[in-house]
Formats: sequence, structure tokens, C-alpha cells
Amino acid sequence: MELRDRVAVVTGGAGGAGRAIVAALAEHGAAILVADVDGDRCAATVAEVEAAGGRAASLVVDVCADDAAEALISSAARLGPLGVLVNNAGGAGGPVAFPDAAPEQWDRVLDLNLRAPMRLTQAVLEPLRAAGGGAVVNVASGAGLELSPYRSPEYGAAKAGLIRFTAAVAGLRERFGVRVNCLVPGWIGLPRAHAELAAMSPADRVRTPPFVPPQSVAAAVLRLAGSDDLAGRVLVLRGGREPELLDPAPFE
Repeated sequence: MELRDRVAVVTGGAGGAGRAIVAALAEHGAAILVADVDGDRCAATVAEVEAAGGRAASLVVDVCADDAAEALISSAARLGPLGVLVNNAGGAGGPVAFPDAAPEQWDRVLDLNLRAPMRLTQAVLEPLRAAGGGAVVNVASGAGLELSPYRSPEYGAAKAGLIRFTAAVAGLRERFGVRVNCLVPGWIGLPRAHAELAAMSPADRVRTPPFVPPQSVAAAVLRLAGSDDLAGRVLVLRGGREPELLDPAPFE
């Protein structure tokens, strides 16, 4: 798919890996809607895109809100025909997790990492079909593929659900002309990750796999958004290794 002159909506686009994704999509000619809860960082990210010669607008929004989908679609329409939705917003929540967290606390993690991407994907199907087709890229996490204990069970479960959801809706390409794919990065090399690594014991640091550079995440999003032959596929990024496109063969 040609990204030039199409609109790419990036949730959680004002910081972290989202900011790298925004920059990469803009560099390839897409107009960007930066959707994030942080208005100041939204404005700064838009300014960066415009300074580089691109087009962008910001939308301060909580993707879990009931009116988030309508706000995203109407704001994107002011920029041009929709082409891509990147469901990048996510997070593991606070320091208290299941089973110690109250249900409303881990409900929020499930909403942010699974229910919101599902709702937004559903909402963009008709606008994308009307624009001649397009792509949705869901950004999951290695936490959704691991089978080891994890400090935030609700986050791991939500990301696992997002991976399975993506594969389950491969047929949307035939029905709506919309390709939904999923990116599963390992630990991304953002400042917070570097700080956490520095705080580890030397033994734990040795056992920690290499970080995934934010630019590698952005490049993978471009690949999934632009490859017309990929639908319902899951691309895994592990630090220090080549990207791995998982086999979609059924379980036997």
C-alpha cells in the first residue's frame, strides 16, 4: 500500500516507540494523527513532524473513552483519506497487579491493551473501505507470547489476546479490504528500560536479552502497514535477532 497522502493514526504516538513510529510513517509521506493522553508531548511530536516537512495533527484522547473512536475518525478525516491505524497505546498499569490489585485496576489494563484496540479496529473498517482499503497494525508485547511467570498477569493476558485477535480477523482483508497484522516486540530500548537495566544486579543484566531499538519497531510497523500480502500475521522482534514472521498454520 502506498502511504503517501494517506492518513495514519498512531495511538500513544506522542512518546516512546510511538514517536519513532510517527516519524517513520511521516517520512514515507503519510499525514499523521498523533493520538495521546499527553497534550504537551502531542504538540511536540507534531512540531517535529512539521519541522521535517511532514503533515501532522494532534488529538488528546484516552483510547478507552466511549467517544474515542468517533473522535479519532473525525479528526483523521480532516487530514485526508484514512490509510493506517496503529494501535500502539498500552501499558502495564501501576505497581500493584493481579491478584492484589482491585478488579477495576486490572480492568483498566485489559481495556487499554485489548478492548480499546478491538473497538478502534472495528470503528475504522468502514472509513478504510471507503478510502479503498488500508491497514491496522496492533502493537503487542513479548509478554503475550511468554509462558514464564510475569509480574503483570493482566498485561500479559491482554497482549496475548491482542495477538490472537489479530490472527482471528485475517478475513477482514477479503470483506473490507483491511489488513490487520500484529507486531510483538521484546523489551524496547527506551530510557526507562535503560534505567531499569542499570538498576539490576550484574547477574541479571547478563541474563537480559538485548533491547529492541525503537527504530526497529518503527521499521516493522512500516513493513506490516505497507505489505499488501500480509493479513492476520504476527511479526516478532527479539533483541539482537532478525524479525520472525510466525507461521499461521492451525494448531494440531
